[in-house]
Formats: sequence, C-alpha cells, structure tokens
Amino acid sequence: MPDNNNFNELLIHTLKQIHVRLDRLDAKVDEKTDKADLKAVEQRFDSVENRLDSVENRLGSVESRLDRIESGVGAIKWAIGVGLAAIGVLMAVLKIF
Repeated sequence: MPDNNNFNELLIHTLKQIHVRLDRLDAKVDEKTDKADLKAVEQRFDSVENRLDSVENRLGSVESRLDRIESGVGAIKWAIGVGLAAIGVLMAVLKIF
C-alpha cells in the first residue's frame, strides 16, 4: 500500500506540473493571439488612415473647384451689375432726346 500512496502523490505532482505548464502555454498563446489581433487592428487602422487621406485629397479638390465657381459667380454678378448700370445710363440718355 505505501508504494501505491507514493505513486498517487507522484501522479498528482506530475499532473500539477502539467497543469502549470499548460497554463503558461495558454498564456503564451493568448499573448501571441493578442499580438496577432493587434496587427490586424493596426492593418485596419492603416487602411482607414489611407482612405481618410484619399478623402482629404478629394475634399481639397472639391474645395478648390468651389472657390473657382464662387469667383466665377462673382464675376458674372459684377458683369450683370455693370451691364444693368450701362443700360440704365443708356436709357436715361435716350430719354433726354
């Protein structure tokens, strides 16, 4: 019986060591998984950052187009104002005669 008791204690000790090693291995796997997940997140972040840069470039292009349109509208308003003023002056001059 004493040999059986020593065997059981040895078996329990061995199982505890296996358990500790499995816990360490599990922790390493979790750590590597976290790093892999982090790499995936970093890749997604880079992708989003590139898309954002593209959108910023497009917005800059749209902004410059809007500025040109605004300046064109301003020029048209000025030309119409000058034209109407010239017509008014012409009508006033013709009314005199």
